[in-house]
Amino acid sequence: MAKHKIMPLPDASVGRVLGLVEVLYSYGGSAKVSFLSEELKMDMDELGSAIDMGELFGLMKVKDGMTMLTIYGEAVSLGTVDDKKRILRKRISEIEPFRTAVGMLKGTEYVREGEVITKISERYPIADREKFHKLFVGWGTYAGVFEYNSRESTFSVPQKRV
Repeated sequence: MAKHKIMPLPDASVGRVLGLVEVLYSYGGSAKVSFLSEELKMDMDELGSAIDMGELFGLMKVKDGMTMLTIYGEAVSLGTVDDKKRILRKRISEIEPFRTAVGMLKGTEYVREGEVITKISERYPIADREKFHKLFVGWGTYAGVFEYNSRESTFSVPQKRV
């Protein structure tokens, strides 16, 4: 799949990736990429981004045109919503750019969004800040690695985790 050098995250939402995990599980845990593209009526760029994000989180891998669930992907497909969040939280906390945000939140009540984005963009050029923001906040809040206050434009440590 394509490597993402401009944006630090593949362009794939939580719902798209978790949906792909469910579809793969329903096909016995593996399927050809070309078959998935036809079956899901997704173009290869869109599907490729979802697969890339799934690979980033260790939920699936691709080899010789086959997409296969990993043990984490199987656990996510079989788990409750709380299980999915717990698994993703463990995986996402180890992956940049989320690791940077989590590190910045240690020992503090909140961190301003601008500070987080500046720190991340020092290592990963962000071509489309709006798209990055949507993906970063979507994945981070779903997994529960941080909370986001849109009125204050701040990130904080979640008060209650599942």
